[in-house]
Amino acid sequence: MKIYRLFNKLSRPRSYAGRILLICFFGTHVPLITFVLWILLANPSLGGEHWDDLLVLLLATLAGTGLTFLLVNGMLAPVRVVARALGDYRQNKQVPALPRGLSDEAGYMLEQVQDAIEELDLTLTNLARAAETDPLTEVGNRRWLVSRAEEQIARAQRNQSPICAILFDLDRFKAINDQHGHAKGDAVLVGVARFVKSGLQSSHLFARTGGEEFCIVLPNTPLNGAVEVARRIQEGLATRSIARLTPGLVTASFGVVERDPDERDLSALLRRADDLLYQAKNDGRNQVATSALA
Repeated sequence: MKIYRLFNKLSRPRSYAGRILLICFFGTHVPLITFVLWILLANPSLGGEHWDDLLVLLLATLAGTGLTFLLVNGMLAPVRVVARALGDYRQNKQVPALPRGLSDEAGYMLEQVQDAIEELDLTLTNLARAAETDPLTEVGNRRWLVSRAEEQIARAQRNQSPICAILFDLDRFKAINDQHGHAKGDAVLVGVARFVKSGLQSSHLFARTGGEEFCIVLPNTPLNGAVEVARRIQEGLATRSIARLTPGLVTASFGVVERDPDERDLSALLRRADDLLYQAKNDGRNQVATSALA
């Protein structure tokens, strides 16, 4: 890197290709021109007889310089392609398609950069997915839900379309853990998540928001539609054997709300849904509570 740093201090030429060409010029043309000048100085009488030859030599030197510049510039294309690929990935997360199968050092560089970007992109994708996924149930977590729901709420506000939230909490889950062990409790959470997810539409947002609490956000859905979804889940849980437990042992209480026109974020919906959820708990559990039925 010492030689590179030395040439990098030059104010001219600024381009990498220009500096490579400068090295080529000094390495080939300067010795040739020096030799010609030395011959002329040593034999002044030759000058007049060979001006045409010298002119041809000069033109050939200039033509060679131009051709060398074009070829050097072309040979440096991998450096530019790699720099552009790294910049595009850094700014836009765009994975390049660099050429493979080239046998020299530049080809090796292209392959290594391509592999490095692909591996980095896969790692970042997995990390992002892990950061937004509940590791036990493999559904979204609160962070994921908030980011996706905020987008849907903003869209609902623009389009003046309905959007609802269902918040539900498993009943007497601590008793299940105490009587059957935490492994069984985990199996219950996984079973509930799978059952609920299997009955939702692709547009619905489903997440485990903490402990034994889950949330569903339903874009383009009025309150009566959300209540229907909640009741279907409530009845399904109450009549199924979840994690091989006795049917009816795993139940849930639900709070269902529709976004008010002045609500601009998910937290406002969840506060109202949470109040209704605990109303359902206080009224005997295993039921759906909502502010109004359409």
